[in-house]
Amino acid sequence: MRKTMCRSIHHVSLLFLLTMCLLINADCSESSSLNRSAIPSNYHFSSNDTNINILFLSIASGMSPNDPPVFFFYNYGETRIYLHPGKPFTKLANFDHKVILMYWDVLCVIFYAYDPTMEGGHQKIYWLVKPDGVFHSWDNNNWEKRKTWNNQACN
Repeated sequence: MRKTMCRSIHHVSLLFLLTMCLLINADCSESSSLNRSAIPSNYHFSSNDTNINILFLSIASGMSPNDPPVFFFYNYGETRIYLHPGKPFTKLANFDHKVILMYWDVLCVIFYAYDPTMEGGHQKIYWLVKPDGVFHSWDNNNWEKRKTWNNQACN
């Protein structure tokens, strides 16, 4: 009985992971386009969908490949995460605040990648990093500049 129960849990886990991969992206890899994300823009979370309460974050580089590299620290982590043009950073997360400390050459910016008081219940948040600042979107098409690079100490 114990083997059967463990096998059933294993199958349910695999089914869940497969379902998440299919929802996120058909090939479970990062998107190859700046204007695409791991979750299609036309996918809508509605009352007919299973309420999974997962936040999707995407941070994409709009920099030229010749520009200095952009890297950031996610939510007070110690690991540098590098952004590369055409390969957005994507993350599934809970709905707590998410902080980004980002560096580009001698410039920096700090911002909330997710702030529940500002997002109005949106479950998909997109960010685009460009030479003139950091842009925010809920649909990966309409962008609003939210932050400007600065040369003051970010900490």
